[in-house]
Amino acid sequence: MVYPVLRLQYQQQREVQSLEAELDSVRSRNETLRSQVDELKTPEGVERLARDGLGLVKPGEQAYVVTGGPAGEPTATVLSQQTTESSSWLKMLDTIFGFD
Repeated sequence: MVYPVLRLQYQQQREVQSLEAELDSVRSRNETLRSQVDELKTPEGVERLARDGLGLVKPGEQAYVVTGGPAGEPTATVLSQQTTESSSWLKMLDTIFGFD
């Protein structure tokens, strides 16, 4: 009798956590886009985009393209990792309550 209630409560709690994480991601993306828009509202931002993104040059300048550099420079990726203990508990509770 108690199991269905606990199962429903647990599933709703996990869904809320998932939606909050998604909302944080969307808010972060919106902030990034707002800063890009603000930068492109300035003449310097437009010039930087034209030079870097489109390869445009001012009259009298010459553009050079350097090739033969190291292919695929390493990039750093930061991953969020939960502790093994909390992850194990979540997996166990997911299995008990049938949360997929």
